[in-house]
Amino acid sequence: MLENLIQKIVPLAAKIQDNKYLTALRDGFMAAFPATMFASFAMIIQYLPSTFGFDHLLPEGVMNFLNGFLGPVGNATMSLSAIYICFGVAYHLAGKINGNKLFSGLVSLTSFFLLLPFHQTDDGLFMPVVRLGSQGMFVAILTAILATQIFNYFEKRDFTIKMPKQVPPGIAKSFLAILPSAVTLLVFNVIRYAFTFTPWGNIFDFLFSMLQQPLTALGSSLPATLISVLAAQILWWFGVHGQAVVNTVMDPLWSAMALENYAAYQAGQALPHIVNTTFMGVFPLIGGNGMTLGIVLLFLFMARSARMKSTMRMVAAPSFFNISEPVTFGLPVVMNPMVLIPWVLAPAITVIISYLAIAAGIVPRPIGITVVWTTPVFLSGWIGTGSIMGGLLQLVNLAISTLIWFPFIKALDNSYLKEENKEEDEEDDLSVFDVE
Repeated sequence: MLENLIQKIVPLAAKIQDNKYLTALRDGFMAAFPATMFASFAMIIQYLPSTFGFDHLLPEGVMNFLNGFLGPVGNATMSLSAIYICFGVAYHLAGKINGNKLFSGLVSLTSFFLLLPFHQTDDGLFMPVVRLGSQGMFVAILTAILATQIFNYFEKRDFTIKMPKQVPPGIAKSFLAILPSAVTLLVFNVIRYAFTFTPWGNIFDFLFSMLQQPLTALGSSLPATLISVLAAQILWWFGVHGQAVVNTVMDPLWSAMALENYAAYQAGQALPHIVNTTFMGVFPLIGGNGMTLGIVLLFLFMARSARMKSTMRMVAAPSFFNISEPVTFGLPVVMNPMVLIPWVLAPAITVIISYLAIAAGIVPRPIGITVVWTTPVFLSGWIGTGSIMGGLLQLVNLAISTLIWFPFIKALDNSYLKEENKEEDEEDDLSVFDVE
């Protein structure tokens, strides 16, 4: 059944790969990969003491150093991911439509900044960093596509300032971009100004609210939890930070239930809830979003293509500590139809198995404590439920999610291998031709 399913997905993937917008999105997300990789390793080191629970044994100066030295790394990398992606998507889209890649990226980035709701205080003008990360991802993608199209439309129709031939080419190209840039920025300034007359005040809050509204009626039952997980995973696949959207609505509910469980646990009473923040942080996020830890570790040894081998080596350590951005941007997951099914299905199946195992009394209910999100598999389940059964349940989930992922990653690995072999054959043909 899975082989037949893959055979249907591969042609669809081929069609999507020919779509310039989707491939620009896929390639554009890779612009954030170097920064997120560095941030991943920095966070692993920073949270290592608290992950394994020996932070209180270290001198205060050591923890202050780790937090002071490594803490700002996330602010300059993952917290600014929308900036990298806006430039990256515009750059690659311009290349696919034979446009000016550099100026398309810069104009798109400027358009994105133009839409930002700046804040004026007595200390000066401030840019809201929260809009530059997960909450600004969708705006960044739309801005990159629209700004690139507008800019290149006018540039290709010679709506430019042409300089004499004596002017150096670098300067002449800059003048060619002036008028197309002005038109593009004017369009986005009109958009920014128009949103000031709406209840949202800016396009960021508008899109964020529109994505949240369908989720406001969700409760805490198994069906509602499944909908939350599926919505988050699908949003991630489209490049939107799924947890940033879903958890904004669900976290207050899950946190309240976690507090009730913790109060009951302290009082020695029966825990009232299965799903809470502890449940969501421990069971459906092994290796981060998508339940990818098992397949990453497996394909460290089973990968055949050079691309898959190098990718798995790079993402293995972050995945062990539940940091999924390297997998999301490095595999990549975003806009990759080959991995959509396991990306969505594995966390959903994990939620069902975990919920039923706890409801049946096989595993204790999560006690409501906050488990550090970088805590590795088995240990986090043990801590979250106060029982070794929680850790064993995580291992079961890990095995099942690996089985779900396996045929899809195997097919992706095979496709990479075919591409590499084809490139090698073409290089051999060219070398023979050169010799002749």
